[in-house]
Amino acid sequence: MGEIDEAELTRAGQRGAVVEGMAADGKRTVSGALLRRCCHELRDQIDPRGLRLNNAIVTGALDLTGLVIPFPLRFEACEFDTAPMVEGAQLFELSLTGCPRLPGLLGNGVRVRRDLDLSRSRIAGAHWTNASTSKRSAIWLCESEIGGRLLCVETSVDGLGDRAIQADRIRVGGSIRLIHQFRSQGEIRLLGARIAGTLDVVGARLSSANGPALDLEDAVCDGSVFVTEDPMGHRTEITGRVGMASMAIGGRLLIRNATIAAHTEIPKDSPYARPTAHGTALDAVRLSVGAEVLFTGKCEVTGRVDMSIGEMSSVSVGAGCTLKAAHRTVLNLTNSEIRADVRLDRDATVEGTIRLAGAVIHGMLALRGQLSQPERRSLVGGTALTVEGDVALEGLRTDGGRVNFRGATLGSLVADRARLHNPGGYSVSLNQARVKGSVRLVDGFTSTGLVVLNRSTIEGRLQLTGGSFTCPGPAPANQHGHAVEAISATVRGGIDLDWAEVAPSVDFTDTTTTFLADDPDTWPPRFDIAGLTYERFETPQFAAPKPIWDQAARCEWLGRQAQFDSGPYEQAARVFREHGYADEAEQILMAQRRHARRVDRSNAAWPRRAADGIYAAIGYGYRPSRVLWALAVLLLLVVVTLELPASQTTLRATNGNGAVYSTQGLLVSPGAPVADRGPSRPDSCGDGEVRCFSPVLYAIDTVVPLISLDQRSTWYPDPHVSGGEVVLWWLNLATLLGWLLSSIFVLSLARLSRG
Repeated sequence: MGEIDEAELTRAGQRGAVVEGMAADGKRTVSGALLRRCCHELRDQIDPRGLRLNNAIVTGALDLTGLVIPFPLRFEACEFDTAPMVEGAQLFELSLTGCPRLPGLLGNGVRVRRDLDLSRSRIAGAHWTNASTSKRSAIWLCESEIGGRLLCVETSVDGLGDRAIQADRIRVGGSIRLIHQFRSQGEIRLLGARIAGTLDVVGARLSSANGPALDLEDAVCDGSVFVTEDPMGHRTEITGRVGMASMAIGGRLLIRNATIAAHTEIPKDSPYARPTAHGTALDAVRLSVGAEVLFTGKCEVTGRVDMSIGEMSSVSVGAGCTLKAAHRTVLNLTNSEIRADVRLDRDATVEGTIRLAGAVIHGMLALRGQLSQPERRSLVGGTALTVEGDVALEGLRTDGGRVNFRGATLGSLVADRARLHNPGGYSVSLNQARVKGSVRLVDGFTSTGLVVLNRSTIEGRLQLTGGSFTCPGPAPANQHGHAVEAISATVRGGIDLDWAEVAPSVDFTDTTTTFLADDPDTWPPRFDIAGLTYERFETPQFAAPKPIWDQAARCEWLGRQAQFDSGPYEQAARVFREHGYADEAEQILMAQRRHARRVDRSNAAWPRRAADGIYAAIGYGYRPSRVLWALAVLLLLVVVTLELPASQTTLRATNGNGAVYSTQGLLVSPGAPVADRGPSRPDSCGDGEVRCFSPVLYAIDTVVPLISLDQRSTWYPDPHVSGGEVVLWWLNLATLLGWLLSSIFVLSLARLSRG
């Protein structure tokens, strides 16, 4: 092997020719000191096309520190004994391509007018510089400026246990391209970098022993960031955390057909690392993205994706993508602002919890994939979330957790064909939420668990048409075992309850709505509707025609309440009456009293039961005509009794002179001795001395307390006569019954008039 001398270098440099270092017996060598002399002392003799070497071995240190080199430096397939040093230098262009042995590159503060090209080189080394006191790195480019691109095509960088590239606060006028099977062992650190073009991580393989594999914290990229496969189909694989905290991306963040896996062990790389970085695959707190964030293709991310407190156009997890962080937060958008949509497409799989607490989404929230293995209890944590558009859960499948929108403000919620499975707790929660549109849990929607709508406000409709709502039984999070719970909810657009299946119970206590569209026969065996208020009944949408104002069906429905409450009866009766069905309303109110009797019968004493029986006989005051019939029967009985000769013989009357009369005439004259008493003459009026006896008028005077015909005050049964005591008791009983029936009649009329 020979050596490349100064004369050969200068001759080639003057012509802009390539110095070929490959000889018959191998690569020739060139001194690093000679190269520095050509770049410094002899630089005026070098053609603007630059100094170019192929297949040479650079011996000794290539130290270009602080030099101003106005021409390109290109090393193709060259080998270096030591890492080139270009710290503080000003270079026109630096190309170290295809170098099979490059111990590193020390370039802190370097200024490169055009490209820095490290393509196809094999770089392995670990060097200390004053830019860090804790870690070594194979490549140092801190505070450097590259006017063109930083190219690492098919490059391999090994930090030998430390960092692969450390380029804090680097400025790149073009793009950074880590592409086409780029390989790195150790962290690529670009803290505070400023990239005018794009950042391409295409078909690359990045890994670190612990901590981040790629750290872009506080970086600014005016273009887009692409983490994708290359044209040959090689996937990008990143083992370790990708740090994008406080990063600003002017374009979009595209992660396609990539594999990102976080370290499972606790990181030991830096005392400044946040505790939440443990298990994080993409640490992008306060990330700002001008366009969309896309996970597409067969993308696989194992570990947390933390984009909390961020700002971006949209976030999309496409079909075929998998996000995994079992029993932890897998996608964190807490307090972020999304200018358009957040989407989880069909066939996307998420293991872990999606956090949306306090986020503001100006477009749509569409969750249509598969969710499982939540952190704590929520698969979707949307507490205090704001979605100005629709929340679309069509086809969403959940297992073992709830979709939680407690206290959220939503445009509307549509969950056609969703299957939510959480037997031990809530399947979906809108507790204290405000929905500006409708809530549709319809057309094949299936909930195994509890649907919670407590204290929610729904401006549109609550539609459960065709939905299936079941709960296996009570659980700590659902002590009553309800399938649907809507306590104190307000639904201004009406409630449509044409559900396909609901069991074992629902709770609509104190719910307020405009109309109730339901089929009473389809309600579950148990339900609570105390305080449920509505203005009318309607036929469920798409249901077969069926009588709406069927009081018999409503009475049977109200009779199946889990606990008796008179309020639902009163509410139903009021609605019937307001829509012109007064008789049906009375039927419902009578059913209310019958239900109350059944509830109180076991504890009531027999007088109370007897009074209730009498009250029931007259329709609990809603059928006063029955009282008149009872009075008529009582009158008839009294008349028949008084028509009997045996009863009439017991009656007596006394005039003002003390003469005693029977219905047959004078019985005893005043002052006449007993011996002079003779048979009475047939005369019921006592020759005009007393009021004439009339069985009919006497019965009316006895039974009807509001009428006085002076019959009862004139004629009285003599208890000393045979049968007189019985007649006296019977007439007194008839008087009491008459008073009772008349009072009930008057009270019934008063109650009806108030109604």
